[in-house]
Amino acid sequence: MKQIDGQISITEYISTRDGRFPSCGSCVCMSCLYWWSGRCPYGGCYDDLRAKENPYDKEHPDEPPRTTWSNWNKLGEQAHWCRGGVFYPEHYCERFVKYTGSRIEECLRCNVQVFQDGYIDCSLVDAIGCETCYKDLIGGLEK
Repeated sequence: MKQIDGQISITEYISTRDGRFPSCGSCVCMSCLYWWSGRCPYGGCYDDLRAKENPYDKEHPDEPPRTTWSNWNKLGEQAHWCRGGVFYPEHYCERFVKYTGSRIEECLRCNVQVFQDGYIDCSLVDAIGCETCYKDLIGGLEK
C-alpha cells in the first residue's frame, strides 16, 4: 500500500501515543484497584457491563457487523465496544479507583497481599477462613 506524502501509518500513530498497539492491556480496568484485588463487580471487564446496558450494535444499528476479530459472529460479540482492535479506555465505571499498589505482609500461616484500601487477599481465607487459621495456629502452639 502506497503512503501519501505527509501521511503517517497507523503503526507510527500508535507509537506516538503509548508505543504499543491498543489491546486489553491498555484498558483502564487494568489500572483499577478493584481489578487488581479481584473485587470488580463486573467480573473484571467494564466492557461486559457496557455490552449489557448499552450494546454497541444497538447504539449503531445502521453499521455493518465488525469482523476484525475471532468469534466476531458469536452471540453477544457485536454488543461489546472493545473489540476488533478498537478500544475505549477513556470510559471509567462509576466504581473506578486508581490502583496505587499493594504490599506483601506476613500473617499467621502465610503471606498476604494488603491493598491501598486495607483489603487483604489471603489464600487461606477462602479455603478455611481466618478464625480456623488462628485456632489451628493456637492449637499447634499449645501442643
